[in-house]
Formats: sequence, C-alpha cells, structure tokens
Amino acid sequence: MKNLAKLTAGAVLSAFTLLLISACATTLAPSYDEAIVDGLVSTSSEMMEFFASTSVGTTKDSFAKREGTYNNLIGRVDALVIQANARPIPKNSVTEKVNDALAKRGVRILDGDDAPSATALQGISKTLTKMRDTDKKQGITSAEAGLFKGQAVIYLDQAITYESYLER
Repeated sequence: MKNLAKLTAGAVLSAFTLLLISACATTLAPSYDEAIVDGLVSTSSEMMEFFASTSVGTTKDSFAKREGTYNNLIGRVDALVIQANARPIPKNSVTEKVNDALAKRGVRILDGDDAPSATALQGISKTLTKMRDTDKKQGITSAEAGLFKGQAVIYLDQAITYESYLER
C-alpha cells in the first residue's frame, strides 16, 4: 500500500510539473494565420495576372481601364499589412534564428514591431502605388513593367516565405 501511495504521489507530482511547464510555454513566433496566407495566395495570383496584362507597356490614355485594378490590389495588400501586424511578435532566440534564415534568403530583418511579411507587403503597396502613379502620368514601358513586377515578386517571396515558415 505504501508503494502504491508513493507511486500515486509521484504520478501526481509528475503531472503537476508537466502542467506547470506547459503553462509557462513561450511563444516562439507570431501565430500562423491561414487567412493571411490565403490572402497572399489570391492577391499574388491577381497581381501576376495584372503584371502579365501590362507587360507590353501601357499608355496614359488607357490608364482609366487599369485604375480600378491598381486600387483593388493596393487595397488588398494594405489590408494584409494590417492583418500581419495585428499579431504580437515575440522577441527570443528562436525569432533570431528565423530572422537569420530569412536574412540568408535576402529578406530584410526588422528592428521594430512589424512582422517581416508586413514589411514586405508594405513594399508591394509602395511598388504598386509608384507603378499606378507612373502609369497615370505617362504610361509605362515594357521594361518598366518588368522592373515593377520584379520588385513585387521579391517582396511576395519574402512575405510568403515568412508566413509559410510560421505554419511549421
């Protein structure tokens, strides 16, 4: 009977210790948010279709046909920035490891409180805004369209890489 009491007391102590340790769990990265990833995927598809439609260049005379698409894409990207920044970002050694891995891929690491994906999305918004403003003012050449697309693709890769890493 004494052995059973010791065994039971030991099991209770072990269970309590495990519960205590799990209650002190540290958040290692922002939570994975499927809505952000889904938004990134759908917005990136629409963006690539738009870049394909402008790849031969544009004229300012036909800008009105594209203005709604620009505004839609910029608005969707800005909404994703808000969603990505709404999650708290912990500061710890695992976050530093994630940042190191992203740095090796060329992702700009943040000093502040923004998620790397939010910073990348802000870059996309600025790129699309610059493209829209240039298109409205003078149209864009095929070379400029390619440059705007290239910049957006870099930022998209950064945002998708970071958000995909969080799913692990």
